[in-house]
Amino acid sequence: MKLTANLNNYKEISSRLYGIFFEDINFSIDGGINNNQINNPSCEAVYYDYIKDFYWLYYQIFHARRRFMRRKEYVVPLRYWMPSGQGTLRASKDNPIAPLNPNYMSIDVSGSFYLKNLGYNGGDSTENGGRYLRRQSHKCAIGVKEGHVYDVSAWFRNCNFTGNVVCYVEDKDGNELTSKCHLTIGTPKDGWQKCSATVIANATTVGRFVCNFVGSGTLNADMWYFGDTDCWGKDDPKWSGGKMRKDLVEALRDLNPKFVRFPGGCLVEGLSLNNSYDWTITVGDLEKRGTKYNLWGEAQRDRTYMQSNAIGFYEYFLLSEDLNAEPLPILNAGLACQGRTTETVTEGDEEFNRRLNNILGLIEYANGDPAESEWAKMRADAGHPAPFNLKMIGIGNENWGELYNKNFDIMRKAVKDKYPEVEVVWTAGFDCFQHPTYEERRALFDGKWPEVIVDDHFYRTPQWTIENTPLYDTYPRERNRIFLGEYAANTPWNDTCLPNNYYSALAEAAFLTGLERNADIVVISSYAPLFSRVGGEQWKHNLINFNSLYTMKTANYLVQELYGNNYGYKYLPVDDPKKDGVYTSVTADDQYIYVKAVNVNKQAVSYELALEGAEISNKATLTEIYCDDDEARNVLGYDTPALYNIAPVVTDVVAEGGVKLELKARSVNVVRIALNK
Repeated sequence: MKLTANLNNYKEISSRLYGIFFEDINFSIDGGINNNQINNPSCEAVYYDYIKDFYWLYYQIFHARRRFMRRKEYVVPLRYWMPSGQGTLRASKDNPIAPLNPNYMSIDVSGSFYLKNLGYNGGDSTENGGRYLRRQSHKCAIGVKEGHVYDVSAWFRNCNFTGNVVCYVEDKDGNELTSKCHLTIGTPKDGWQKCSATVIANATTVGRFVCNFVGSGTLNADMWYFGDTDCWGKDDPKWSGGKMRKDLVEALRDLNPKFVRFPGGCLVEGLSLNNSYDWTITVGDLEKRGTKYNLWGEAQRDRTYMQSNAIGFYEYFLLSEDLNAEPLPILNAGLACQGRTTETVTEGDEEFNRRLNNILGLIEYANGDPAESEWAKMRADAGHPAPFNLKMIGIGNENWGELYNKNFDIMRKAVKDKYPEVEVVWTAGFDCFQHPTYEERRALFDGKWPEVIVDDHFYRTPQWTIENTPLYDTYPRERNRIFLGEYAANTPWNDTCLPNNYYSALAEAAFLTGLERNADIVVISSYAPLFSRVGGEQWKHNLINFNSLYTMKTANYLVQELYGNNYGYKYLPVDDPKKDGVYTSVTADDQYIYVKAVNVNKQAVSYELALEGAEISNKATLTEIYCDDDEARNVLGYDTPALYNIAPVVTDVVAEGGVKLELKARSVNVVRIALNK
């Protein structure tokens, strides 16, 4: 196979094509990147349940749709805390730490009293069988590594307690896994105060957190914390709020993302309007932030999947900054998740106006002057006086229809009138270009806002993904730019493709060569979902799997990492970029030419690519990802290290006027060639 690319015949393409999409699903945040391992640390465990009344019954009979079931929110302040010994534990609300954090523990001690917490184990699923069956609620999940130091803290208010408070981690049999620490409790006149200490782990394993009260009297407790001192942002004063687990952030850093989309996803829309994501309760001091139940709790048997919001918009912005990536927040458009409910608000409604003001307020929070804006002052008080340089926002997620377009128009206009430099993203619903309902939804949009970016989504089989590498070749260039905001060569509803396997990664590698070819119009893209806790899977085709101790990069991650680190802003057209089952993309920047060649055939292919119009070094680097088993995947256990069956192989190769390779069967190949200057 012989192909040609010419550096003198390039077209400029987006330099921010590859990014990440961060949604709190599969315990990605609490139980994941949130460094605090305590489950329900603020005594605000929230869940929802269905209300079965005549309204519900009517829609069940005439519509047979679960999405019309009404829901109500409940709070179980002490859920996941296990008391024992000489004393009692109850929930109280009198004079809490903050209005948005109204519940706390009231502990009466009359001897030796214990509080224990298993951490985030993923819980039990609603299913009794099938691919998402989970029965994890009895398992310990507080991870400790031998020699590591862990911060332990809580907020206490002493009523009349005298005695000692001792904390440590033990295994399921009661054996101590860390040293013990003493938390010094103040006097009754001190009121609420934060008490802190540290412990050192003597083993690498999982256990449960223990707090032992020895003495007599009553004290109140709230805002518990247990986390590795070696966390992301350690000793950096701007990381004044929630802390992030270091290995998970490092996995994101290695992807070299150009943007971070957050916080969702369906999470933005919510199961109801009351449940939709509200960024204003996720910033400020941790103890003053609010909590909400997570939409993805619908997969939990006890329906408790809370958002503690210890990782909120301030931390998302910090993460984006530390990754040298642009933040792309997605905000609610006045519609709850349309696949689950019918709740909406629009112009003239007080709740709609609040959401509109929240959008404008977010831009002030991110970019405003602390001397002129209260929102910006809150950012500065947290430790970041400089602006975050927000350039993009999305309004709505997987919404559609006339009401969405009406709300979008009002919100978009308000943003552009006040902040004309900010780009705005519109969602095309759960669809992408050339899908059956796509043009129907675009008909309400096209021609109105030519500067707006359109958010496309798809989840399809690996075979569909390979066949549709030319998806955007025929997309009219006069139409709006595209953000492929969610995609995967996998279908959450199809057992045969779960979890991610090598074939799905190979398919995505092929498809992405088509995205690079069309990166003049597809300007940003992000795979979904990003993270998943082992034992807490709600979708299984995730980019990064983790447990309480270790991280595992899927084959799909390895493709994203390889492509994100070998990509230039110039696209060099290839005479046949999808020839005979080999998919080619050639890009360049001022230092390198990057050649990607994906062989989806089940046999090796002799491959030759001539590079014209460029003076190149004879030395080049080849990175290969290949596997002879389509079903193979990297594996991570509940508390064991990763087993890598698929990994990149890097070798030096000779580049004489181009690339000559023997492409292995079912292989992803990237050659980086230095330009001679």
